[in-house]
Amino acid sequence: TWLAVLFGFARIGATSFGGGSATTLAMRQLSLKRGWLTEDEFLDTVVLSRLTPGITILAQAILIGRAVAGLRGLFAALVGLMLPAVVITVFLAGVYHEVSTLPSATIPLRAVAGMAAGFAVALALQLLRDTLKRSHSIRGPLMFAVYLGLALVIDNPLILLGVAIAAGVAFPAVFRGRGSQSESAESSEPADEEATE
Repeated sequence: TWLAVLFGFARIGATSFGGGSATTLAMRQLSLKRGWLTEDEFLDTVVLSRLTPGITILAQAILIGRAVAGLRGLFAALVGLMLPAVVITVFLAGVYHEVSTLPSATIPLRAVAGMAAGFAVALALQLLRDTLKRSHSIRGPLMFAVYLGLALVIDNPLILLGVAIAAGVAFPAVFRGRGSQSESAESSEPADEEATE
């Protein structure tokens, strides 16, 4: 299993151009296609990786690798994601240094920047869809819109993250999805049966 994690993440590290959004989208497709994680579990890795300091993509790879194959999976995901990406980045940095001064290179470089922005939008819409699947109420899109509005007003991502954490701690009922409600209902059923006996 850890070898599957290694090769899966090596493929992502070699092909996911466009930054964090493209890599997260590729990790989502890999995890769901292989049956490693459910959509809810993958969404949890996205949230947890954003709460940790450092590079969130590496944190998310570690979380997925550990969930799939334990400690070996953790290191396999990390090495698989990093090794091809580092080699390709060093090579492309040299090419960019030589090519970026040419006038004919500006249009392709702008196209790459536009593609990266498109990946970011696609990821945001995908995560919004996953949030809607978790809870069919209006809360998911509303929280998405509120967070987007705050991001336009607050420039500092740490302050924005602190606001989101404080809101979750202060109003936990607002953020509970369909799964947590059904679990609480199931846990109350045995207590009701015991009371009737």
